[in-house]
Amino acid sequence: MSNLAAALQRTASLLEPHREALVEAWVAALREAWPEPEDDLRDYCAQAAESLFGRLLRGELDPLLAAESRAAEDAARLGDSLQRSARAIRVLDGCCLPFLAQSCPDRESLAECLLALDELGDRRLEALLQAQEDEAARRLMEAQDQTARTQERARELRRANEALARAERQSRQRAEQIGLIVSVARGIAGVLEPDRLMQVAAETIQGRLDYTYVAVVVLDRAGVLVGRWAGRPGVGRQSRGKAQGPPGGIIGRALRARAPQVSSDVARDRDYQPDVPGTRSEMVVPLLEGGVPVGAIDFQSMEPAAFDLDDVAAAEALSEFLVVALRNARLFGELKSRNEDPPQ
Repeated sequence: MSNLAAALQRTASLLEPHREALVEAWVAALREAWPEPEDDLRDYCAQAAESLFGRLLRGELDPLLAAESRAAEDAARLGDSLQRSARAIRVLDGCCLPFLAQSCPDRESLAECLLALDELGDRRLEALLQAQEDEAARRLMEAQDQTARTQERARELRRANEALARAERQSRQRAEQIGLIVSVARGIAGVLEPDRLMQVAAETIQGRLDYTYVAVVVLDRAGVLVGRWAGRPGVGRQSRGKAQGPPGGIIGRALRARAPQVSSDVARDRDYQPDVPGTRSEMVVPLLEGGVPVGAIDFQSMEPAAFDLDDVAAAEALSEFLVVALRNARLFGELKSRNEDPPQ
Protein backbone atom coordinates (compact mmCIF):
# COMPACT_ATOMS: atom_id res chain seq x y z
CA MET A 1 0.00 0.00 0.00
CA SER A 2 1.39 3.42 -0.94
CA ASN A 3 1.96 6.17 1.63
CA LEU A 4 -0.93 8.19 0.15
CA ALA A 5 -3.29 5.20 0.29
CA ALA A 6 -2.32 4.60 3.93
CA ALA A 7 -2.85 8.26 4.83
CA LEU A 8 -6.25 8.26 3.11
CA GLN A 9 -7.19 5.04 4.91
CA ARG A 10 -6.47 6.75 8.25
CA THR A 11 -8.39 9.83 7.11
CA ALA A 12 -11.40 7.74 6.08
CA SER A 13 -11.39 5.91 9.41
CA LEU A 14 -11.57 9.28 11.21
CA LEU A 15 -14.43 10.48 9.00
CA GLU A 16 -16.45 7.23 8.91
CA PRO A 17 -18.22 7.82 12.28
CA HIS A 18 -19.40 11.20 10.95
CA ARG A 19 -20.44 10.01 7.51
CA GLU A 20 -24.14 10.84 7.83
CA ALA A 21 -23.43 14.34 9.13
CA LEU A 22 -20.77 14.80 6.46
CA VAL A 23 -23.25 13.83 3.74
CA GLU A 24 -25.74 16.40 5.06
CA ALA A 25 -23.04 19.08 5.10
CA TRP A 26 -22.05 18.14 1.55
CA VAL A 27 -25.65 18.33 0.33
CA ALA A 28 -26.09 21.76 1.94
CA ALA A 29 -22.86 23.06 0.42
CA LEU A 30 -23.79 21.80 -3.04
CA ARG A 31 -27.23 23.40 -2.84
CA GLU A 32 -25.48 26.73 -2.19
CA ALA A 33 -23.14 26.18 -5.13
CA TRP A 34 -25.83 25.11 -7.63
CA PRO A 35 -28.90 27.39 -7.99
CA GLU A 36 -30.97 24.49 -9.41
CA PRO A 37 -29.62 21.28 -7.83
CA GLU A 38 -30.83 17.85 -8.93
CA ASP A 39 -33.78 16.30 -7.10
CA ASP A 40 -31.72 13.22 -6.22
CA LEU A 41 -28.80 15.23 -4.80
CA ARG A 42 -28.98 13.58 -1.35
CA ASP A 43 -29.05 10.08 -2.85
CA TYR A 44 -26.12 11.00 -5.09
CA CYS A 45 -24.08 12.31 -2.14
CA ALA A 46 -24.90 9.32 0.07
CA GLN A 47 -23.96 6.79 -2.63
CA ALA A 48 -20.82 8.69 -3.60
CA ALA A 49 -19.68 8.94 0.03
CA GLU A 50 -20.38 5.24 0.63
CA SER A 51 -18.34 4.23 -2.41
CA LEU A 52 -15.51 6.69 -1.70
CA PHE A 53 -15.02 5.91 1.98
CA GLY A 54 -15.58 2.18 1.45
CA ARG A 55 -12.70 1.98 -1.00
CA LEU A 56 -10.45 4.26 1.04
CA LEU A 57 -11.04 2.20 4.18
CA ARG A 58 -9.95 -0.88 2.24
CA GLY A 59 -6.88 0.92 0.91
CA GLU A 60 -8.17 0.69 -2.68
CA LEU A 61 -6.87 4.02 -3.96
CA ASP A 62 -5.86 2.89 -7.44
CA PRO A 63 -9.12 0.94 -8.09
CA LEU A 64 -11.06 4.02 -6.92
CA LEU A 65 -9.26 6.33 -9.35
CA ALA A 66 -9.62 3.79 -12.17
CA ALA A 67 -13.37 3.46 -11.59
CA GLU A 68 -13.87 7.23 -11.49
CA SER A 69 -11.80 7.61 -14.66
CA ARG A 70 -14.07 5.13 -16.48
CA ALA A 71 -17.18 6.91 -15.22
CA ALA A 72 -15.79 10.27 -16.40
CA GLU A 73 -15.07 8.80 -19.83
CA ASP A 74 -18.65 7.48 -20.08
CA ALA A 75 -20.07 10.88 -19.04
CA ALA A 76 -17.88 12.76 -21.51
CA ARG A 77 -18.90 10.36 -24.29
CA LEU A 78 -22.56 11.18 -23.55
CA GLY A 79 -21.77 14.89 -23.81
CA ASP A 80 -22.24 15.63 -20.11
CA SER A 81 -20.31 18.53 -18.62
CA LEU A 82 -17.79 17.52 -15.95
CA GLN A 83 -17.68 20.93 -14.26
CA ARG A 84 -20.22 19.95 -11.62
CA SER A 85 -18.27 16.82 -10.75
CA ALA A 86 -15.14 18.95 -10.37
CA ARG A 87 -16.93 21.37 -8.05
CA ALA A 88 -18.43 18.53 -6.01
CA ILE A 89 -14.95 17.09 -5.37
CA ARG A 90 -13.61 20.34 -3.94
CA VAL A 91 -16.77 21.10 -1.96
CA LEU A 92 -16.49 17.68 -0.28
CA ASP A 93 -12.89 18.43 0.74
CA GLY A 94 -14.06 21.58 2.50
CA CYS A 95 -16.89 19.78 4.28
CA CYS A 96 -14.42 17.26 5.73
CA LEU A 97 -12.36 19.85 7.62
CA PRO A 98 -14.65 20.43 10.65
CA PHE A 99 -15.06 16.67 11.24
CA LEU A 100 -11.33 16.04 10.93
CA ALA A 101 -10.69 18.89 13.35
CA GLN A 102 -12.88 17.10 15.90
CA SER A 103 -11.37 13.67 15.34
CA CYS A 104 -7.64 14.25 14.82
CA PRO A 105 -5.60 13.83 18.02
CA ASP A 106 -3.10 16.58 17.14
CA ARG A 107 -2.22 19.22 14.55
CA GLU A 108 0.25 16.93 12.80
CA SER A 109 -2.45 14.34 12.17
CA LEU A 110 -4.82 17.04 10.94
CA ALA A 111 -2.24 18.41 8.53
CA GLU A 112 -1.49 14.91 7.23
CA CYS A 113 -5.19 14.25 6.59
CA LEU A 114 -5.73 17.58 4.84
CA LEU A 115 -2.71 17.10 2.59
CA ALA A 116 -3.86 13.57 1.71
CA LEU A 117 -7.34 14.86 0.81
CA ASP A 118 -5.81 17.63 -1.32
CA GLU A 119 -3.68 15.10 -3.21
CA LEU A 120 -6.68 12.81 -3.72
CA GLY A 121 -8.73 15.75 -5.00
CA ASP A 122 -5.97 16.71 -7.44
CA ARG A 123 -5.84 13.18 -8.85
CA ARG A 124 -9.62 12.98 -9.19
CA LEU A 125 -9.68 16.34 -11.00
CA GLU A 126 -6.88 15.19 -13.31
CA ALA A 127 -8.98 12.16 -14.24
CA LEU A 128 -11.89 14.44 -15.19
CA LEU A 129 -9.64 16.65 -17.29
CA GLN A 130 -8.09 13.66 -19.08
CA ALA A 131 -11.50 12.22 -19.89
CA GLN A 132 -12.62 15.58 -21.30
CA GLU A 133 -9.50 15.94 -23.43
CA ASP A 134 -9.71 12.35 -24.75
CA GLU A 135 -13.33 12.77 -25.70
CA ALA A 136 -12.58 16.09 -27.43
CA ALA A 137 -9.89 14.36 -29.50
CA ARG A 138 -12.23 11.48 -30.36
CA ARG A 139 -14.98 13.83 -31.46
CA LEU A 140 -12.53 15.86 -33.47
CA MET A 141 -11.41 12.75 -35.37
CA GLU A 142 -15.02 11.73 -35.99
CA ALA A 143 -15.87 15.17 -37.29
CA GLN A 144 -12.83 15.14 -39.57
CA ASP A 145 -13.84 11.75 -40.99
CA GLN A 146 -17.32 13.03 -41.63
CA THR A 147 -15.94 16.10 -43.35
CA ALA A 148 -13.73 13.96 -45.61
CA ARG A 149 -16.77 11.95 -46.75
CA THR A 150 -18.65 15.08 -47.81
CA GLN A 151 -15.89 16.98 -49.62
CA GLU A 152 -17.75 16.78 -52.94
CA ARG A 153 -20.38 19.12 -51.63
CA ALA A 154 -18.84 22.50 -50.92
CA ARG A 155 -21.77 23.88 -48.95
CA GLU A 156 -22.03 20.84 -46.70
CA LEU A 157 -18.27 20.85 -46.25
CA ARG A 158 -18.35 24.49 -45.16
CA ARG A 159 -21.12 23.79 -42.69
CA ALA A 160 -19.27 20.76 -41.33
CA ASN A 161 -16.13 22.83 -40.83
CA GLU A 162 -18.08 25.49 -38.98
CA ALA A 163 -19.68 22.85 -36.73
CA LEU A 164 -16.27 21.31 -36.14
CA ALA A 165 -14.81 24.66 -35.13
CA ARG A 166 -17.64 25.30 -32.69
CA ALA A 167 -17.33 21.84 -31.14
CA GLU A 168 -13.58 22.23 -30.88
CA ARG A 169 -13.89 25.63 -29.19
CA GLN A 170 -16.48 24.34 -26.73
CA SER A 171 -14.43 21.27 -25.86
CA ARG A 172 -11.29 23.37 -25.45
CA GLN A 173 -13.13 25.88 -23.25
CA ARG A 174 -14.47 23.09 -21.01
CA ALA A 175 -11.01 21.55 -20.76
CA GLU A 176 -9.46 24.95 -20.02
CA GLN A 177 -12.02 25.66 -17.29
CA ILE A 178 -11.32 22.36 -15.53
CA GLY A 179 -7.59 22.82 -16.18
CA LEU A 180 -7.69 26.24 -14.52
CA ILE A 181 -9.32 24.78 -11.41
CA VAL A 182 -6.71 22.00 -11.39
CA SER A 183 -3.89 24.55 -11.67
CA VAL A 184 -5.22 26.65 -8.81
CA ALA A 185 -5.87 23.51 -6.73
CA ARG A 186 -2.30 22.35 -7.23
CA GLY A 187 -0.89 25.79 -6.46
CA ILE A 188 -2.68 26.23 -3.15
CA ALA A 189 -2.66 22.59 -2.02
CA GLY A 190 -1.57 22.63 1.60
CA VAL A 191 -1.65 26.47 1.82
CA LEU A 192 -3.64 27.24 4.94
CA GLU A 193 -2.61 30.89 5.46
CA PRO A 194 -5.20 33.24 3.86
CA ASP A 195 -2.82 35.95 2.56
CA ARG A 196 -0.50 33.41 0.99
CA LEU A 197 -3.46 31.49 -0.44
CA MET A 198 -4.84 34.64 -2.12
CA GLN A 199 -1.41 35.55 -3.50
CA VAL A 200 -0.82 32.12 -5.02
CA ALA A 201 -4.36 32.04 -6.44
CA ALA A 202 -3.97 35.49 -8.04
CA GLU A 203 -0.58 34.62 -9.53
CA THR A 204 -1.81 31.25 -10.87
CA ILE A 205 -4.94 32.73 -12.47
CA GLN A 206 -3.06 35.69 -13.98
CA GLY A 207 -0.26 33.48 -15.26
CA ARG A 208 -2.59 30.97 -16.92
CA LEU A 209 -5.08 33.45 -18.41
CA ASP A 210 -2.53 36.21 -19.15
CA TYR A 211 -4.79 39.08 -18.10
CA THR A 212 -3.23 42.46 -17.35
CA TYR A 213 -4.19 42.27 -13.68
CA VAL A 214 -5.92 39.77 -11.36
CA ALA A 215 -6.75 40.34 -7.70
CA VAL A 216 -8.33 38.11 -5.05
CA VAL A 217 -9.76 40.28 -2.26
CA VAL A 218 -11.88 39.70 0.84
CA LEU A 219 -13.81 41.95 3.19
CA ASP A 220 -12.25 42.33 6.62
CA ARG A 221 -14.22 42.94 9.81
CA ALA A 222 -14.22 46.70 9.14
CA GLY A 223 -15.72 46.19 5.69
CA VAL A 224 -12.48 47.07 3.90
CA LEU A 225 -11.26 45.04 0.94
CA VAL A 226 -7.89 43.44 1.53
CA GLY A 227 -6.19 40.90 -0.65
CA ARG A 228 -3.48 40.05 -3.11
CA TRP A 229 -2.90 40.81 -6.77
CA ALA A 230 -0.73 39.74 -9.70
CA GLY A 231 0.10 41.40 -13.00
CA ARG A 232 0.70 45.03 -13.90
CA PRO A 233 1.20 47.31 -10.84
CA GLY A 234 -1.71 49.59 -10.10
CA VAL A 235 -2.39 52.77 -8.17
CA GLY A 236 -2.54 52.76 -4.37
CA ARG A 237 -0.87 49.40 -3.74
CA GLN A 238 0.65 49.36 -0.26
CA SER A 239 3.46 47.03 -1.36
CA ARG A 240 4.16 44.37 -3.95
CA GLY A 241 1.30 41.96 -4.16
CA LYS A 242 -0.97 43.69 -1.63
CA ALA A 243 -4.20 45.59 -2.27
CA GLN A 244 -6.41 47.44 0.20
CA GLY A 245 -9.30 49.87 -0.03
CA PRO A 246 -13.06 50.41 0.38
CA PRO A 247 -15.39 48.27 -1.76
CA GLY A 248 -16.05 50.86 -4.46
CA GLY A 249 -15.95 50.86 -8.25
CA ILE A 250 -17.03 47.83 -10.23
CA ILE A 251 -16.01 45.58 -7.31
CA GLY A 252 -18.46 47.43 -5.06
CA ARG A 253 -21.18 47.06 -7.69
CA ALA A 254 -20.57 43.31 -7.92
CA LEU A 255 -20.74 42.94 -4.13
CA ARG A 256 -23.98 44.92 -3.94
CA ALA A 257 -25.57 42.99 -6.80
CA ARG A 258 -24.12 39.66 -5.57
CA ALA A 259 -23.56 38.85 -9.24
CA PRO A 260 -20.74 39.08 -11.80
CA GLN A 261 -20.18 42.46 -13.43
CA VAL A 262 -18.52 42.92 -16.83
CA SER A 263 -17.47 46.28 -18.25
CA SER A 264 -16.48 45.97 -21.92
CA ASP A 265 -15.32 49.60 -22.04
CA VAL A 266 -14.35 51.07 -18.67
CA ALA A 267 -14.17 54.57 -20.19
CA ARG A 268 -17.97 54.44 -20.53
CA ASP A 269 -18.60 52.89 -17.09
CA ARG A 270 -19.50 55.49 -14.49
CA ASP A 271 -18.58 53.14 -11.63
CA TYR A 272 -15.07 52.44 -12.88
CA GLN A 273 -12.30 53.72 -10.63
CA PRO A 274 -8.95 53.96 -12.52
CA ASP A 275 -6.40 51.94 -10.57
CA VAL A 276 -4.42 50.00 -13.21
CA PRO A 277 -2.97 52.09 -16.06
CA GLY A 278 -4.00 50.90 -19.49
CA THR A 279 -7.11 48.96 -18.40
CA ARG A 280 -9.77 48.86 -21.15
CA SER A 281 -12.18 46.23 -19.79
CA GLU A 282 -12.89 44.66 -16.40
CA MET A 283 -14.74 41.65 -14.98
CA VAL A 284 -15.53 41.20 -11.29
CA VAL A 285 -17.00 38.01 -9.82
CA PRO A 286 -18.09 38.16 -6.17
CA LEU A 287 -17.10 35.50 -3.66
CA LEU A 288 -20.37 34.39 -2.05
CA GLU A 289 -20.51 32.28 1.09
CA GLY A 290 -24.06 31.17 1.77
CA GLY A 291 -25.25 33.95 -0.54
CA VAL A 292 -23.37 36.60 1.45
CA PRO A 293 -20.58 38.52 -0.38
CA VAL A 294 -17.24 37.98 1.38
CA GLY A 295 -14.88 39.16 -1.34
CA ALA A 296 -14.29 39.17 -5.09
CA ILE A 297 -12.01 38.19 -7.96
CA ASP A 298 -11.10 41.21 -10.11
CA PHE A 299 -9.91 40.67 -13.71
CA GLN A 300 -8.63 43.60 -15.81
CA SER A 301 -7.40 43.64 -19.41
CA MET A 302 -5.74 46.14 -21.74
CA GLU A 303 -8.01 44.78 -24.51
CA PRO A 304 -11.56 46.16 -24.98
CA ALA A 305 -14.42 43.67 -24.60
CA ALA A 306 -11.97 41.04 -23.35
CA PHE A 307 -14.54 39.06 -21.34
CA ASP A 308 -17.46 36.96 -22.63
CA LEU A 309 -20.05 34.63 -21.08
CA ASP A 310 -17.64 31.68 -21.10
CA ASP A 311 -15.14 33.75 -19.10
CA VAL A 312 -17.88 34.61 -16.60
CA ALA A 313 -18.86 30.93 -16.25
CA ALA A 314 -15.25 29.87 -15.68
CA ALA A 315 -14.70 32.67 -13.15
CA GLU A 316 -17.88 31.71 -11.25
CA ALA A 317 -16.71 28.08 -11.00
CA LEU A 318 -13.35 29.33 -9.76
CA SER A 319 -14.99 31.66 -7.22
CA GLU A 320 -16.92 28.75 -5.68
CA PHE A 321 -13.70 26.80 -5.29
CA LEU A 322 -11.87 29.79 -3.74
CA VAL A 323 -14.69 30.40 -1.23
CA VAL A 324 -14.23 26.83 0.04
CA ALA A 325 -10.43 27.16 0.11
CA LEU A 326 -10.52 30.48 1.97
CA ARG A 327 -13.07 29.12 4.44
CA ASN A 328 -10.83 26.11 5.08
CA ALA A 329 -7.86 28.42 5.69
CA ARG A 330 -9.91 30.57 8.05
CA LEU A 331 -11.22 27.57 10.00
CA PHE A 332 -7.73 26.10 10.20
CA GLY A 333 -6.41 29.41 11.53
CA GLU A 334 -9.15 29.59 14.16
CA LEU A 335 -8.47 26.00 15.18
CA LYS A 336 -4.75 26.70 15.40
CA SER A 337 -5.36 29.80 17.54
CA ARG A 338 -7.57 27.84 19.94
CA ASN A 339 -4.98 25.08 20.25
CA GLU A 340 -2.22 27.60 20.91
CA ASP A 341 -4.15 29.56 23.55
CA PRO A 342 -3.10 28.49 27.07
CA PRO A 343 -5.83 26.79 29.14
CA GLN A 344 -7.64 29.09 31.53
